[in-house]
Amino acid sequence: MSEPQEVLSQLLSPPQAATLDATGRESWDSASAALKAALGSAPLFSEVAASLVMPDEITARFGDPHITVPLELSTDQDQTATAYLVLPTTIAAMYLDSQADNPEDEEQQTIVISSTVLGQVIQAMNTQVFGRSASGLVVAIDDISANTMPETLKGMDDPCMLLTGTLAGAKILPVSLVLPGTFLDIMATAMDGAVGAAAPAAPDSAAPVEESPAFSFELTQEDLEAAELLEVEPEPVLATIGGGRSSSAPLPPPPPPRGPTPIGPAASRARFAPLPEQEPSGVRSGIDLLAGLQMNVSVELGRTELTVSEVLGLGPGSVIELDRLAGEPVDILVNDRLIARGEVVVVDENFGVRVVEVIRRGQDEERTG
Repeated sequence: MSEPQEVLSQLLSPPQAATLDATGRESWDSASAALKAALGSAPLFSEVAASLVMPDEITARFGDPHITVPLELSTDQDQTATAYLVLPTTIAAMYLDSQADNPEDEEQQTIVISSTVLGQVIQAMNTQVFGRSASGLVVAIDDISANTMPETLKGMDDPCMLLTGTLAGAKILPVSLVLPGTFLDIMATAMDGAVGAAAPAAPDSAAPVEESPAFSFELTQEDLEAAELLEVEPEPVLATIGGGRSSSAPLPPPPPPRGPTPIGPAASRARFAPLPEQEPSGVRSGIDLLAGLQMNVSVELGRTELTVSEVLGLGPGSVIELDRLAGEPVDILVNDRLIARGEVVVVDENFGVRVVEVIRRGQDEERTG
């Protein structure tokens, strides 16, 4: 193992290596602040080492249970590339307080929580570092999966930098980053001249110093329980559809005359009594540190495939037939991950979804498409 900049110099030119080294340092400063806001303390990134590898040389390294986080890079010039962050599942569950008695539940909970935390980290890096790129550089998290890294590496033929390190604080989390040469080349080109230029000058003792804005999140304990991130008994939940985001306040129980009314053939199934308010749990765990994080909630009615000519032929009055029968449950997704199914209802004048089934690992989670 070597210093990261030494390995970068083997893949790229010395100026590009210097640009990426500076980008990495600024990115970590931004990520550290985001992790402090999400987890309560800023970890140290220690034991950093790097090596130049071919993908097929490191498949055996990821034989134990792990979580694969694809990091997709794109620019205004339609350049794209993907790097991979890999976390050991069991240790990540301890780090994020997402342990469960059932290994499959623990895996799912760790994926959902890591997706939420890392989403905040990437958002901060895009805003504070990559946003200075003149070519519109953006990094986004693609679908997180479990135990897929060996298969992913088999499909890669680009030389990579393997970067390893440890997030050290109250708890320890080893991390691995697989950074293909193409990914590094695009980022170095996009960030050329953008790093270092925005570094603040030494503050004047007479001038007021502005503090960095604090991160704010809006997710309630009830939202986390509805997503089955805590080990509590599931209760019926009404999730109002509004811009694809869950409400930050609990829904009040509907008055008897305005109870949810189902739509379509499933009408007989949705006549139910007002929902009781959930009692706050007396036992709090480390997951409470994440209670303010935002999570995207979306409801999928169905899918279909169209040819280019069919899409171009769409117009007012066109009907698109979906792959789902009338009355079948709709899919409820949190951060684009299927977590439950439900039936469409009306809450006052808004559409809503009543959860009828919570999806666990091992059940049919395949989304049609």
